[in-house]
Amino acid sequence: RALRKKKRPPPEGWPAASPAGRQPVAGLYYTTGEAATSMTRGELESANTMAVEVGRMVAARTAKDAFKATERRLCAIPDLREKLKDDEDELEKVRRNGLKERSYSVPRFGIKLPPEEIMEAVVIDLEAAISATKHELEAVEKALASIQDDPYYLAVDGKYIQRLTDNEIAEKIHCDPVTVRRNRKNLVQRVAVRLYGAYAVK
Repeated sequence: RALRKKKRPPPEGWPAASPAGRQPVAGLYYTTGEAATSMTRGELESANTMAVEVGRMVAARTAKDAFKATERRLCAIPDLREKLKDDEDELEKVRRNGLKERSYSVPRFGIKLPPEEIMEAVVIDLEAAISATKHELEAVEKALASIQDDPYYLAVDGKYIQRLTDNEIAEKIHCDPVTVRRNRKNLVQRVAVRLYGAYAVK
């Protein structure tokens, strides 16, 4: 006799299942057909914020994981900034000019929709991506601000954001590369505590 797997309940505040008349887009729901209401901007931003925070906390259960996760998030800052600009530009073009023919195909969403609903779905998709990226950038940049007054701040900003070598950083702050690496480790640990709290404390 086959055993049935128990479904895990969704996080608090999330829908237990796809609501009637709603279809999933980028993990969210938007209304199709004759359904009464669609996801509001506030609901969209709240869902994105919850998803990002849950994912980050699950990924950083120990101090070591928190440190490594912090380094990954710092490394991602330049690319996230570019991604945010690209998505904002794309959203502006879609709103101004509509969708180019075949630029967003139906198989992308896995369901057959009329053009106006594909347009709505694409806008929601882009808004979700922009909201999540903004939330991540704001969180990491706020944590970085806590160490900006440190004389070795460039050891962090230089490596992860400006993408300089340790020798280049050492030359700029007049020390040796070993000192750069030692102070960077201390500063990244401080940023990790800002991002993950007690999880980052050894």
